[in-house]
Amino acid sequence: HLFAGGCGGTVGAILTCPLEVSSETLYISAVQLNTMAGIGINQIASPGPLYCLKVILEKEESCSLFRGLALYFAAYSNCKEILSGVFDPDSTQVHMISAAMPSLNIYCTVAIQR
Repeated sequence: HLFAGGCGGTVGAILTCPLEVSSETLYISAVQLNTMAGIGINQIASPGPLYCLKVILEKEESCSLFRGLALYFAAYSNCKEILSGVFDPDSTQVHMISAAMPSLNIYCTVAIQR
């Protein structure tokens, strides 16, 4: 079960990381567009996720879609270590909170690099 769970988590992170990068890029671009348009003026349409992925692939290398993936695994591991001292080791709370924290790290990485 441990090996299968690790493999499933790895494959899931690799498949969802480009989507995370795309969604965070869309969020950041929407905030920048609204700021440029002025507060209360929201006439500029934000591009869709497929267009965003296309632009990232054209302007940057394909490995940029996996920006923050190493941080994902590092954050999961560190959070799991810390929470094992707070909750029962290998409890549901440790795994759930540890799995949620890397998304915050990916968001921060994309926000800083854009």
